[in-house]
Amino acid sequence: MSLLFRFFGRALRASALLMLSFVTVLALAQVPAVGADSQFDVIGFIQEATLDSCGNELCGGRIVVNGQSIVIPSSTIVILPANALTWKELFEQAPAPYTNVATGMALADSPAPLTTYEAHVIGNQVNDVFIAGLVHISQQDTNNGAGYINYIDYAAGEMRVGGRLVRDGNGVPQNTLDSSKPGTRLRINDPAGRHSRGLSPDQRFTLDADNPTVRSSTGFPMCLPRVDPSSQTEDAACPQGNRPKDVNGFYVTNFTMQAPSELAAGQLPDPRIMAPFEVGDYVTYAGTLVTERGSQGPYPSTSATYVSAHTLTSNAAIFTAPGSDPAYVAIEVTILGNGGVTVPAGMEAVVRTRFEGMTTDPTRDIHLYGIDVAPDGSTSDRDWGIVGVDPGAPTGAVKGRWKFTPPCTGVTATFRFCFGPLTEGTFLPATREVRAVIEGAWTPASSVPQKNGIVAGQYHAPILSYLFEENVPGAPPPPINFSSMPFLAQGGYRSSTGVVAGQLKPWPASKLPASCTPPVASAGANFSVASGAANVPLAGSASGSGDLKYEWVAPQGIVLSPSASVANPTFNAPTVTANNTFLFTLNVTGCNGQKSTASVTVTVTAPQQAAPVVTPIAARTVAAGTTVTLTAQGTGAHALTYTWTQSSGPSQPFKQQNGSATMTVAHALPVGQTTNDVLGFTVVAADTVTRATSAPVTATITFTPVPDTDTITVAEYRISKQRLDITATSSVVSPKVVLRLQPYRTTSGALFDPASTGNTFTNNGGGNYTLTLVGVPQPGPDAQLVVTSNLGGSSPPRPLTRIRN
Repeated sequence: MSLLFRFFGRALRASALLMLSFVTVLALAQVPAVGADSQFDVIGFIQEATLDSCGNELCGGRIVVNGQSIVIPSSTIVILPANALTWKELFEQAPAPYTNVATGMALADSPAPLTTYEAHVIGNQVNDVFIAGLVHISQQDTNNGAGYINYIDYAAGEMRVGGRLVRDGNGVPQNTLDSSKPGTRLRINDPAGRHSRGLSPDQRFTLDADNPTVRSSTGFPMCLPRVDPSSQTEDAACPQGNRPKDVNGFYVTNFTMQAPSELAAGQLPDPRIMAPFEVGDYVTYAGTLVTERGSQGPYPSTSATYVSAHTLTSNAAIFTAPGSDPAYVAIEVTILGNGGVTVPAGMEAVVRTRFEGMTTDPTRDIHLYGIDVAPDGSTSDRDWGIVGVDPGAPTGAVKGRWKFTPPCTGVTATFRFCFGPLTEGTFLPATREVRAVIEGAWTPASSVPQKNGIVAGQYHAPILSYLFEENVPGAPPPPINFSSMPFLAQGGYRSSTGVVAGQLKPWPASKLPASCTPPVASAGANFSVASGAANVPLAGSASGSGDLKYEWVAPQGIVLSPSASVANPTFNAPTVTANNTFLFTLNVTGCNGQKSTASVTVTVTAPQQAAPVVTPIAARTVAAGTTVTLTAQGTGAHALTYTWTQSSGPSQPFKQQNGSATMTVAHALPVGQTTNDVLGFTVVAADTVTRATSAPVTATITFTPVPDTDTITVAEYRISKQRLDITATSSVVSPKVVLRLQPYRTTSGALFDPASTGNTFTNNGGGNYTLTLVGVPQPGPDAQLVVTSNLGGSSPPRPLTRIRN
């Protein structure tokens, strides 16, 4: 029967961790033939763990679980809940007093660890020796919990979860500890200090700082402030302004941030910065139980223990502005069918595969990729398909949720159907990791971290579950086909420190995997051909073992013959009037799905004749409605005529007379539009004798919205309620016009920025706006209140019109 192998990796939310478990179903099988390999899986406490002696970071060793001694091959990468280390690194990174001596996780270690640690080992029994292929280590199935944050000790860098919430008279949670019901002590295991103060009793059980395991339910990265927010110096990397409050003082748990392009300098909330955890948040967590002195025993008392969390998820639903960057995505469930490449009905790798997660931008599709590794550690992304995102009620269920469940038979991607490749090789051979990408938000060339240090728009994580080959009931279970997993058979997977693994040694099977030489593609040398040349050959070739597959990508409009899937196709060169360069790209796929890419440029030369030249035209920026004149300046052997066309932007009629070099255009923006319109106009000059034409030259004109006229009509302050009420108007009536109150001087002379409490007016329609701020300081007697608009308008300064008790 099937062997279901689950890894609890960095992508799981703590709540999901509680529900997942390892499942093994074995048939009532006969004994295997003499000398035949057979599969095994073991889950239990680590009793012993030893390290072989070698001169590099890839040493193997031995582990004893449930009394069974298992060989750990060299080049084994052990998967921890949010980390990946070589077997030797488990010893090197062990906290004192175990460092470089023991793992500190085995019952036989001295001193004994505080608690037990669990190992999950999958492998084959080869000649009566148990040899591991896949190894996962955690502490008691990752030690889960959930509850409300009832207290945060900013000085200690820890929180309490599940204790009594102390509330004020309005029911708002307060940061006050009830010592009679304190709850679970919790600290974030964050050696790099990206999400917190940087506490870590055991760096091996760290969070994943690059693919956040400390986040909101939608995938937005979160943090624990390094200083008390009530102090004068706030944590700029974890500001309170990224968690807005409602009018009653409760933190909002479902909101959408503005796009960075719409934010003023320093304005919050800002999607480029993490959001802090707050008292009253419901969180799920997973981590290791440790004490003030670390992870060694004996057990002291409840008050001296705490959970060092590698996974911490707030139930807050934080979304980013539709279509804007940065946006964030998270993976929660990963299951990959892996019958083995040579196993009949290998399509089980499609129909039994499933990936699920969340995103902060439900308007954009999620693209899934398998991350292939080459023996040298380099990676490439293999396209697995696209799926839409649940928009939430009323047409959906959970806003931001995506579920990728092939086969991808949809015509387009929706939140119910995925769309993409569907072949035997789509999901095979198995990869170690999967990458989820928000369409349009990330490419390998755009891996630039945000202010929070996160590379947004993508999330990669280990495959958590592999579904292996099934056997016939009554027959011996087949050995696990580790040869179909290139990251084990050929190596190339990296530990979190960058160590590149090789092939497992000893190999967990009697027969070694076939050797695999990665492909190396060549597209030939760059060359030139004449305009209109026929049957031009491309010189593609490649080296490498296995069946090499070729796929050329030609420029748009050029057809390859007999197809793009041969090494040396031909094409007909286009007819050109000026020299043009065309790029052809060759992709070669070899053994274990490894890929190589090469390119060649082909210059198509025009017939020899003097072509006119047009001088570049400077871009213009003007207010909407302004009449703009563009004039082309061309040179040539004879008189020239000019042809103007609009090449981009909203369609707009323009004037040009009788081949003139000059054109005029005016463009008005719709009332209330707050963004610029950019129109592109292209001109081509033609020789009136030879008919030769110039290269096109494009000029852009940016039409900006006309600023509105803003006026403060009423500005009243109530001293007893510390409430500021402002009424304002805009000359432009539109739901897109946004007014904001600017900083003002208080009675103490200090400058107060109302953005920290919310300075955006409510648009009441008809150009009328209101703003009520509670708990803000009184404007001073000489304070001049100013309102600005996203159209560029600004009201005349105005003092308070009324002060009440």
